[in-house]
Amino acid sequence: MTNINIGNKIRELRKKKGITQETLASVLSVSPQAVSKWESGLTYPDMEMIPIIAGYFEVSMDILFDYDVREMKAKIQKIVDDAWDYLFDDTPKYIEIIKNALREYPGNEELQTALLNAYEYALRDKGDTSHLDEMIELSQKIITESNDFIRICNVKDIQAAAYLKKGDYQKAKAVLETLPREYDLRDWAFAFRLSGRDKLNGATMSRCHHLQSLYQACMEEGNAWFFMDQHPDVKFRDYTPDDYIPEAMKCYQKGLRVLTTFLPTDYYDDPAEQYLWEGMQTFHWSFLQCLAACYKKLGNGEECEKYIAEAYYLISVVWKDFEENKEYYMEPFYKYLNKYDLAEYIK
Repeated sequence: MTNINIGNKIRELRKKKGITQETLASVLSVSPQAVSKWESGLTYPDMEMIPIIAGYFEVSMDILFDYDVREMKAKIQKIVDDAWDYLFDDTPKYIEIIKNALREYPGNEELQTALLNAYEYALRDKGDTSHLDEMIELSQKIITESNDFIRICNVKDIQAAAYLKKGDYQKAKAVLETLPREYDLRDWAFAFRLSGRDKLNGATMSRCHHLQSLYQACMEEGNAWFFMDQHPDVKFRDYTPDDYIPEAMKCYQKGLRVLTTFLPTDYYDDPAEQYLWEGMQTFHWSFLQCLAACYKKLGNGEECEKYIAEAYYLISVVWKDFEENKEYYMEPFYKYLNKYDLAEYIK
């Protein structure tokens, strides 16, 4: 067990406050000998006494333990870093190092997670099923005790893998169902770990998440190029649209290809039924407007007008109630025309 230096901190705080051991003992209703033993490191305060001591000195409990926590974290990180060299080529050696460290630092979350990751790697890469019960027990301990959201999600995925290898599909599924839908965590886990309809549903939803992220990224990359000359830190005096607008155009074209590749059929067949979710159609006509803006910057008015006409056609047919609510649907359309300096085409 690592040395605990809380006594050093108590002595430092006591001297800073300008009081004797006897005075502190009186305040805490303990003997002066008890305070002396704390400060000399012979004994430690009872756990229920810690918040009382912290409150008296008006510091957090973290302050009382600060020296020990920082020292311990540094030592543990070094152990994990040094062990990393063995994880892939000599996994049993890695496991041995981490287990030895856990004997010195029992219950440490970082070490427990490192051990669990090693078990998962051995299972996935080597087919080693000898640690399945320990994986489930260890993962449940981390899930129950940890406050680290990302760690908990990763550990749940590993726990599900152990249940699956034990042949308990329903328990594995139940664990993965507790993952949040945000960040594509649950759907991706379903697609990666499960099978049949569960896998299909997870993969389908995960594809939608990734698809949306990809074409949005293409849009933002294109915008970065398109508006490059407006950035105050970029000197574009020696540049013309011929230098940076083609780069913007490439990004917009890529985004448009990504979006339209995953439409069920050609959107001209039945535009109102082509989109996988609301908002996808907005990006569709926005990409067309962006390309129109690029052609305008390059002095190609004919192509510019062609893309604006296509964008208008698209927005007018993807909403079945377009004619009844034309003003509502056209408001964002006009907004984007203004954004990309196409206001002259507003009618």
